[in-house]
Amino acid sequence: MPKWLLAALLPAVLLAQNAPQTAPRKGPALWEGSWWSSPIVQNMDLSETQRKEIRGTVGQYRGHLLDLREAVQRADNDLEIALNESPVDQRKASDAIERLATARGELTRTLSQMTLRLRTILSNEQWQELQKRQAERRAAPTPPAAPTQPP
Repeated sequence: MPKWLLAALLPAVLLAQNAPQTAPRKGPALWEGSWWSSPIVQNMDLSETQRKEIRGTVGQYRGHLLDLREAVQRADNDLEIALNESPVDQRKASDAIERLATARGELTRTLSQMTLRLRTILSNEQWQELQKRQAERRAAPTPPAAPTQPP
Protein backbone atom coordinates (compact mmCIF):
# COMPACT_ATOMS: atom_id res chain seq x y z
CA MET A 1 0.00 0.00 0.00
CA PRO A 2 1.45 3.40 -0.91
CA LYS A 3 2.61 5.42 2.09
CA TRP A 4 0.39 8.39 1.23
CA LEU A 5 -2.70 6.18 1.11
CA LEU A 6 -1.90 4.64 4.46
CA ALA A 7 -1.39 8.08 5.95
CA ALA A 8 -4.62 9.35 4.45
CA LEU A 9 -6.65 6.38 5.62
CA LEU A 10 -5.22 6.09 9.13
CA PRO A 11 -7.71 8.50 10.73
CA ALA A 12 -10.55 6.73 9.00
CA VAL A 13 -9.30 3.31 9.98
CA LEU A 14 -9.00 4.45 13.56
CA LEU A 15 -12.59 5.59 13.42
CA ALA A 16 -13.78 2.28 12.03
CA GLN A 17 -11.85 0.26 14.55
CA ASN A 18 -13.13 2.29 17.46
CA ALA A 19 -16.69 3.09 16.50
CA PRO A 20 -19.34 2.32 19.13
CA GLN A 21 -21.37 -0.75 18.32
CA THR A 22 -24.59 -2.35 19.38
CA ALA A 23 -23.02 -5.77 19.77
CA PRO A 24 -19.91 -6.54 21.79
CA ARG A 25 -16.70 -6.90 19.83
CA LYS A 26 -13.05 -7.51 20.38
CA GLY A 27 -10.67 -4.56 20.33
CA PRO A 28 -10.25 -1.02 21.66
CA ALA A 29 -12.92 1.00 23.42
CA LEU A 30 -15.25 3.51 21.82
CA TRP A 31 -13.75 6.12 19.50
CA GLU A 32 -10.31 5.94 21.15
CA GLY A 33 -7.53 6.93 18.82
CA SER A 34 -9.65 9.25 16.70
CA TRP A 35 -7.19 11.97 15.76
CA TRP A 36 -9.71 14.80 15.91
CA SER A 37 -10.49 14.11 19.59
CA SER A 38 -7.09 12.97 20.78
CA PRO A 39 -4.02 14.67 22.22
CA ILE A 40 -2.38 14.28 18.80
CA VAL A 41 -4.12 17.50 17.66
CA GLN A 42 -3.13 19.56 20.68
CA ASN A 43 -1.03 22.57 19.75
CA MET A 44 -1.90 22.23 16.05
CA ASP A 45 -3.57 25.63 16.05
CA LEU A 46 -6.96 24.33 14.97
CA SER A 47 -9.38 27.23 14.90
CA GLU A 48 -12.75 26.95 16.60
CA THR A 49 -14.29 26.93 13.11
CA GLN A 50 -12.11 23.97 12.11
CA ARG A 51 -13.02 22.12 15.32
CA LYS A 52 -16.70 22.76 14.66
CA GLU A 53 -16.40 21.59 11.04
CA ILE A 54 -14.52 18.45 12.11
CA ARG A 55 -17.18 17.64 14.72
CA GLY A 56 -19.91 18.30 12.17
CA THR A 57 -18.31 16.09 9.53
CA VAL A 58 -17.79 13.23 11.97
CA GLY A 59 -21.36 13.67 13.16
CA GLN A 60 -22.68 13.50 9.59
CA TYR A 61 -20.89 10.23 8.91
CA ARG A 62 -21.22 8.60 12.33
CA GLY A 63 -24.62 6.90 11.93
CA HIS A 64 -23.84 5.59 8.47
CA LEU A 65 -20.43 4.32 9.61
CA LEU A 66 -22.01 2.52 12.53
CA ASP A 67 -24.49 0.86 10.17
CA LEU A 68 -21.69 -0.15 7.80
CA ARG A 69 -19.59 -1.50 10.65
CA GLU A 70 -22.55 -3.57 11.80
CA ALA A 71 -23.04 -4.86 8.24
CA VAL A 72 -19.38 -5.93 8.12
CA GLN A 73 -19.77 -7.74 11.45
CA ARG A 74 -22.94 -9.51 10.31
CA ALA A 75 -21.30 -10.57 7.06
CA ASP A 76 -18.19 -11.73 8.92
CA ASN A 77 -20.34 -13.76 11.32
CA ASP A 78 -22.29 -15.26 8.40
CA LEU A 79 -19.04 -16.33 6.77
CA GLU A 80 -17.75 -17.84 9.99
CA ILE A 81 -20.96 -19.83 10.36
CA ALA A 82 -20.82 -20.99 6.74
CA LEU A 83 -17.19 -22.07 7.08
CA ASN A 84 -17.89 -23.98 10.29
CA GLU A 85 -20.67 -26.08 8.75
CA SER A 86 -19.93 -29.68 8.00
CA PRO A 87 -20.05 -30.29 5.17
CA VAL A 88 -19.34 -26.79 3.91
CA ASP A 89 -21.99 -25.46 1.56
CA GLN A 90 -19.77 -23.78 -1.03
CA ARG A 91 -22.58 -21.71 -2.47
CA LYS A 92 -23.58 -20.38 0.96
CA ALA A 93 -19.94 -19.67 1.84
CA SER A 94 -19.34 -17.93 -1.50
CA ASP A 95 -22.40 -15.76 -0.98
CA ALA A 96 -21.16 -14.85 2.51
CA ILE A 97 -17.75 -13.97 1.08
CA GLU A 98 -19.38 -11.66 -1.48
CA ARG A 99 -21.51 -9.96 1.19
CA LEU A 100 -18.42 -9.47 3.37
CA ALA A 101 -16.36 -8.06 0.50
CA THR A 102 -19.18 -5.69 -0.45
CA ALA A 103 -19.70 -4.54 3.14
CA ARG A 104 -15.97 -3.94 3.67
CA GLY A 105 -15.74 -2.10 0.36
CA GLU A 106 -18.61 0.20 1.27
CA LEU A 107 -17.10 0.86 4.70
CA THR A 108 -13.72 1.66 3.15
CA ARG A 109 -15.34 3.94 0.56
CA THR A 110 -17.31 5.85 3.19
CA LEU A 111 -14.33 6.17 5.53
CA SER A 112 -12.21 7.45 2.65
CA GLN A 113 -14.86 10.00 1.72
CA MET A 114 -15.01 11.21 5.31
CA THR A 115 -11.22 11.41 5.47
CA LEU A 116 -11.23 13.50 2.30
CA ARG A 117 -13.75 15.90 3.82
CA LEU A 118 -11.72 16.11 7.02
CA ARG A 119 -8.55 16.75 5.00
CA THR A 120 -10.16 19.74 3.31
CA ILE A 121 -10.78 21.32 6.72
CA LEU A 122 -7.07 21.32 7.60
CA SER A 123 -4.47 23.58 6.08
CA ASN A 124 -1.60 21.92 4.26
CA GLU A 125 0.71 22.69 7.18
CA GLN A 126 -1.74 21.18 9.68
CA TRP A 127 -2.16 18.09 7.51
CA GLN A 128 1.60 17.62 7.24
CA GLU A 129 1.97 18.04 11.00
CA LEU A 130 -0.80 15.50 11.59
CA GLN A 131 0.93 13.01 9.28
CA LYS A 132 4.20 13.55 11.14
CA ARG A 133 2.57 13.04 14.54
CA GLN A 134 0.73 9.92 13.39
CA ALA A 135 3.96 8.45 12.04
CA GLU A 136 5.68 9.14 15.36
CA ARG A 137 2.76 7.57 17.20
CA ARG A 138 2.91 4.44 15.03
CA ALA A 139 6.67 4.18 15.52
CA ALA A 140 6.50 4.55 19.30
CA PRO A 141 6.74 1.24 21.15
CA THR A 142 3.52 0.19 22.80
CA PRO A 143 3.75 -0.49 26.51
CA PRO A 144 3.35 -4.14 27.47
CA ALA A 145 -0.05 -5.20 28.73
CA ALA A 146 -0.41 -5.36 32.48
CA PRO A 147 -0.33 -8.91 33.78
CA THR A 148 -3.71 -10.24 34.75
CA GLN A 149 -4.29 -11.83 38.09
CA PRO A 150 -6.07 -15.15 38.32
CA PRO A 151 -9.68 -14.97 39.60
